[in-house]
Amino acid sequence: MTHYSKPHLTYLEQIKLLQSRGLIIDDIQYASLKLKHISYYRLSAYFLPFYEKENIFIKGTTFDEIIDVYHFDKELRNLTFSAIEKIEIFLRTSIAYNFSKKFDVFGYTKKENFCMKNMDGFSWLIKDVKKESNRTKETFVKHFKSTYTQENLPIWMVVEIISFGSLSKLYSLLCPDIEKEILNGIELSSLVFRNWLHLFSYIRNISAHHSRLWNRQFVIKAKIPKHKKEFKNMLNDRYITVAILINYILNAIEDTLDYKNELIVLFDKYPNINLKNMGFVNDWQNLTVWNNEGKK
Repeated sequence: MTHYSKPHLTYLEQIKLLQSRGLIIDDIQYASLKLKHISYYRLSAYFLPFYEKENIFIKGTTFDEIIDVYHFDKELRNLTFSAIEKIEIFLRTSIAYNFSKKFDVFGYTKKENFCMKNMDGFSWLIKDVKKESNRTKETFVKHFKSTYTQENLPIWMVVEIISFGSLSKLYSLLCPDIEKEILNGIELSSLVFRNWLHLFSYIRNISAHHSRLWNRQFVIKAKIPKHKKEFKNMLNDRYITVAILINYILNAIEDTLDYKNELIVLFDKYPNINLKNMGFVNDWQNLTVWNNEGKK
């Protein structure tokens, strides 16, 4: 192990350090303002693709280029988060509706209403719901507790207070008949859809915590549906895959967001961004997979 010895640097010292590494900075005042608002450490994640070798920028790289990538990535995160939120709300609604229709509004408290190989999943769910029920400040929860005698919240309240990650885990415990109702029109296998939810939860967290989506190879790999030829040979760890999966689900649930077009608008706004390292090859918008309506 090495002793950490990096000292505090003023904004001007940070700029001089970047210049010593070959980064072109024409406007010192502008650079100081950006470092004040964003921080050197956060921007450093965007330095890496511009390095020729360790801590040495490719000749001709400018500070403005890196800031452009940063702002592009910020807008990409916002668009991604918004799209996944639509899928998330659909899932919350569909689970509550179909589960309460099959059982009753408190049916989630009974392990016999779930299908899982390991009962630890059910125990974890109940503990998580209890924790969120006690922690939440939502008015509808306070009203329920002060009005009704039941200790447990109804399922449609539960799905609103648990995280997307917890919602995905709840989904993984569902029995095939309920899952079939939720997947009606989406036309994906249980295995594939559960993987996509896990991936969406992961991407959502990256977006929510303002981490980088651009030029990122994702740890969680997407499962590619084998019965759909248009998905053949698709990358499973780049942003283009995430975008295609999001677009597929939005089409399947008949959401009004035209995700593909929103991406085109964003890419046109930032024409100098390298899209190849996100998996977007030439003529990417004409790939057959974008035209899939999610119901075939």
